[in-house]
Amino acid sequence: MPELEELKTEWESGRLSAIARDLVEFVRNHRMDILDYREAHLKKLRGAQVTDDLAIRMYILQVRSISPQGEIRDQLKEIEQEVWYRGERGEGQLDRQQIAREWCMRHAPGWRDHRVMAIVYVLEKIKDQLLAILRGENGHSSSA
Repeated sequence: MPELEELKTEWESGRLSAIARDLVEFVRNHRMDILDYREAHLKKLRGAQVTDDLAIRMYILQVRSISPQGEIRDQLKEIEQEVWYRGERGEGQLDRQQIAREWCMRHAPGWRDHRVMAIVYVLEKIKDQLLAILRGENGHSSSA
């Protein structure tokens, strides 16, 4: 799979480290919400096992973002790169607003899909660390 290979390369080069930091911060900041979410879904699923790992994933899917500020920052970087590319191609007077609108229409859905894949990929890579935080084993008091 080309996207999986791309994510592996990004991980190995450290380009996904910001997502890893965002995931750690997200689980720390939303620890109790994730635990509450898991308990609520245990009741709804009537006996089906909702693991801590699954609870983190489901909660992220529900809230749809681990770092809205980080995602906006990264999208702005992509738009700035597009402006630069067009300038390098000698497209004359550049309308930054128009370029931003075009980027959003053409690339935002694919960018978001890739971002979600990257979050899932990184989550798998640092799952043990995230589970320790969720369970209160990483500097948080445990209620168990």
